[in-house]
Amino acid sequence: MAFKTWHTGVHIQQDKVRIVALTKEKSTWSLRRWWAIPLAEDIIRDGQIIKPEQLVAALRVWRRMLPLYHRIYLAFPAARTLQKTLPRPAIALRDSEQATWVSSALARELEMPPDSLCFDYAQDTFSSTFQVTAAQTKEVATLLSLATTLRLRVATVTPDAGALVSLLPLAAPAQCVAWRDEHQWLWAMRHQWGRRLCQEAANVAELAALLALSPDDIALFDAQARDPWEAVSRCQPPLPECGAEFTVALALAMNEMPL
Repeated sequence: MAFKTWHTGVHIQQDKVRIVALTKEKSTWSLRRWWAIPLAEDIIRDGQIIKPEQLVAALRVWRRMLPLYHRIYLAFPAARTLQKTLPRPAIALRDSEQATWVSSALARELEMPPDSLCFDYAQDTFSSTFQVTAAQTKEVATLLSLATTLRLRVATVTPDAGALVSLLPLAAPAQCVAWRDEHQWLWAMRHQWGRRLCQEAANVAELAALLALSPDDIALFDAQARDPWEAVSRCQPPLPECGAEFTVALALAMNEMPL
């Protein structure tokens, strides 16, 4: 008997943890379960896990519902990340040497010890630069320690805004996906992503202006515009009443990383 692995997106927010579990059926997605787990005040503050023991306690019942065959796709808050552009060195470097060079260059620019930063980077061949995303090692370690305590099989840790790239096929012909909560906009395009505060943009038109796009270039997933659950071919009702609140968790679960 074949067991299908549950792709499970976990979006830890200030007041709730929203989770979606999907399985891949040939070229389509099928919904297995969804959860909205409330969190007590001050467990999460400004995207940072303040009380990891209480967060573990809140997730224990959910963990017992997961099958053996699962992969967890964790969101890391874009608010806790830093994006930098670094010029590529004049000489060609091997992959291992590139990683060392980026680590040293980033640490010098931020005036921080290299081991205090977790980072990922991609080469921009058009501008001869490295596009670097960094976060504090201790904050990533807290998230991974949580996963270890709960015995979760973690596949990726992805900035929540970057996860929205998974929804671009559903957004066509728009070139940008956007989602918002009470405090922030998250947005993603094919090769870049980011976050803006709601004070900076009251609506899609103002967000588009900040991103040098037209409003038609942005696909907003919310209760009035686009429904993110359209990405799932087979859903078992009932779906959550506020389906757009699960947009990031859905996008995470749709990660195409090979298992």
